[in-house]
Amino acid sequence: MLRRFVRIVTLHLVDGGLIATVVWSLGLMNPSYVAARQYIPAIVVIFLGGLNALSSYSPGDARRDRRRLLSGVCLGVVILACLVVTPPSLPFSTSFLVTLALAAFTFLAAGRYVVDQIVRQAYKRGIGLRSAVIVGNLEEVGRAILQLREERNIDQYLVGHITPDAEPDPASLGRLSEAARILDDLDIQEVIVTASLSTREVHAVSYLCFEKGAALYVAPSVVAASELRTEVMRVGACTLVRLHPARLQLPALLVKRGFDITIAALLLVLLSPVMLVIAIAIKLNSRGPVFFRSRRVGLGGRPFYMWKFRSMFRDAIGRERELAHLNIYPNGTFKIANDPRVTRVGRFLRRTSLDELPQLFNVIVGEMSLVGPRPSLEGDVDRFQSHHFERLSVIPGMTGPWQVSGRNLITDFDQIVKLERAYIRSWSLLLDAKILLRTLKVVVRGDGAY
Repeated sequence: MLRRFVRIVTLHLVDGGLIATVVWSLGLMNPSYVAARQYIPAIVVIFLGGLNALSSYSPGDARRDRRRLLSGVCLGVVILACLVVTPPSLPFSTSFLVTLALAAFTFLAAGRYVVDQIVRQAYKRGIGLRSAVIVGNLEEVGRAILQLREERNIDQYLVGHITPDAEPDPASLGRLSEAARILDDLDIQEVIVTASLSTREVHAVSYLCFEKGAALYVAPSVVAASELRTEVMRVGACTLVRLHPARLQLPALLVKRGFDITIAALLLVLLSPVMLVIAIAIKLNSRGPVFFRSRRVGLGGRPFYMWKFRSMFRDAIGRERELAHLNIYPNGTFKIANDPRVTRVGRFLRRTSLDELPQLFNVIVGEMSLVGPRPSLEGDVDRFQSHHFERLSVIPGMTGPWQVSGRNLITDFDQIVKLERAYIRSWSLLLDAKILLRTLKVVVRGDGAY
């Protein structure tokens, strides 16, 4: 508890000092930012609140997570922006908030790096290391060591392992029945259980660790082998580990939603003349409506209507069964190269992805995001395999990792889902911005578009 208290307090003091320094320095560089100095305490509290909301001070590698740090800074800036347009109407300009976000992230990242290097040097000199033993057989211990011994995780000294078997292997410190002596002789501070123990053995190890003051960690094999997210909860007198698909949590969702609304509204204003020209071209090229409304499956499997500029002839849906044998995807979605149902204007719109622009309205109302897995047709979802449904755990996007990694050139739907799963698990506002910029490059080059 003392160790954790010192770590959390130190990081808060360092981060608070750096944020205050950033605000003060911005006032020196730009006289129009001087007024912000009187709000330094409030700015520091808001930024620290944003970092806490993103769990940037949690145990483990949370303090080294740059995406979490960036998301916390962005959340702080979003809160400040809300306080600008609503009471108490803080006198902060847009340029100040943008500069503050960039400078704060840079200083905080540098500060975390310096703190990490100082702590690393202390660990190398044996200061603050935690001695630990692993309970398990050789195979389980080897797997645990590979997962624990990352370059950044050097604050834990693995003394050895205790075998649960009746006859210990030559490399072990002893049998489980000798754990009390081992903990005393080697002054063990942490015990990591990787073996499948009986209820009696679990109780024995637990009470022994409580008696000796050693921290106890359990790595269930069924959870360790899973790529799903875990969440520990207590139901009645039973402790359970919940497995759920990768998904964005609430603070990150708020940041992402604010980013979507801001960028989508700006794009609608800037691109409205282009959208008007496209509408006229569609009407002149073929009979039918300007927009095409497609029923898709969104977050949690809920259906919604996705809007696009019409790029096909009016009888396109009726010919889908006729052309099913030309589908380039073996499962999961329906797409045809050189689709004969596409109009001349529609072919241009598809090649340039301009037919997707009306989906900005879907983003505004919250049915879609700027970045995320592409929404599936209901018929495609009927062909999903069980592991494909993970893509429905987040709001679908106008663009996503598939679009910037090959688009229709990637025809293995499992590979598409793998790309989307990696995006969900490593999400940050910076990653969304990178995908949007890469999307522009892909659209200009026309990679995989038809």
